[in-house]
Amino acid sequence: MKIWSGVCMIGYVSILFLNSSCSVQKNATLLSIAKESYCIPPQNTKDFRYGISTNSDSILKANVSLKSKFSEASILIMNALRINDEVHEIVNKPNKNSLESMVRLNTLKQQIDNRVWIANSEIDALSAELDCEGERIDQIANFVDNANSGKTTKFTVASIVIGAASSIATVLISNESLNNGVAIGAGVLGASLGFATLNPKGKKVEMSTNRNLLQNVWLNQNQHEISRFVWYMLTEPKFSNSGKTTLLQNTKERWLMYQFDENLTKANKSVNFSKGGIYHADDLHARSQMINQFQSVVRSIKQNINLFLAELNTAFD
Repeated sequence: MKIWSGVCMIGYVSILFLNSSCSVQKNATLLSIAKESYCIPPQNTKDFRYGISTNSDSILKANVSLKSKFSEASILIMNALRINDEVHEIVNKPNKNSLESMVRLNTLKQQIDNRVWIANSEIDALSAELDCEGERIDQIANFVDNANSGKTTKFTVASIVIGAASSIATVLISNESLNNGVAIGAGVLGASLGFATLNPKGKKVEMSTNRNLLQNVWLNQNQHEISRFVWYMLTEPKFSNSGKTTLLQNTKERWLMYQFDENLTKANKSVNFSKGGIYHADDLHARSQMINQFQSVVRSIKQNINLFLAELNTAFD
């Protein structure tokens, strides 16, 4: 009974200190930002509304006459943008210095530039969405981190307070049995708080991700969340450095290695590839990193387009 009295005495001290941590309603209000993303683009955004052939061999064979001036990746870009005829006419123009030819060439170049501008706009739009989403996730992750850090600090200080109170009590209390009870109570509560400090994952957030671009990449599925042209660039092996695996496959392999320690089962169960759920701090940080990595891959698509434009300028000479 006296031991229990000691536990209660020290427990009362810790409860007074930790009482301020139980503001559930405040946390729910602050985390309302996680319910729906404000980064989703307008639904009336338009892209190339026609299909893009994925038979690379037949496309390259049909444009074999261009191989002396253009790389395979550039020929595939022409086909995707439907500017093959314009490029063929530019290359085959017999006299490029006549006034008539110069006017026609400028018209053809303007038509090509318009299509390239649309393609670049789609890349920029996706990149901007990923940039916005990455910042949003960072904000949520920082909030959860701060909540966990605050919780850990309170537990640590509470342990110190309990230890100090126990030391004072053992001096002031002359009754040996009660003294022992206080010491035991302090030990039990101190150990409990120490464990809580090592495991501060109680802070989490429920997040909706109905439009989850990471899921598109992981499942290799696209229901028009990503434009046809950008998706084609991501899923055609010719646009990667090796020319054998796609940018999408390479991205997935890096995620599996760095975010999931090559544990495919763990990756497939990750909340990051779902339509939403409970996110802990580790999940949020992984999500932010994957979004940033995917954004870099999307931006890299422009390198192929710039190569095509450089080769096109040479063809004008």
